[in-house]
Amino acid sequence: MNNKYYKRSKISEAQFRYIIKCFAMDLTATETAKLSSISLRSVTTIFDKLREKIAG
Repeated sequence: MNNKYYKRSKISEAQFRYIIKCFAMDLTATETAKLSSISLRSVTTIFDKLREKIAG
């Protein structure tokens, strides 16, 4: 299970893409964690990294 988007991750590419979709739909990290069955801590970390990339 290699994820080309998020190195050293135990999250599959499909789950990662779903998290990106939720981020794009402006869902909170809590809502995304519940919908995707991924821990809130992992989702929060990914959301923070996405915000950093967007900010530049």
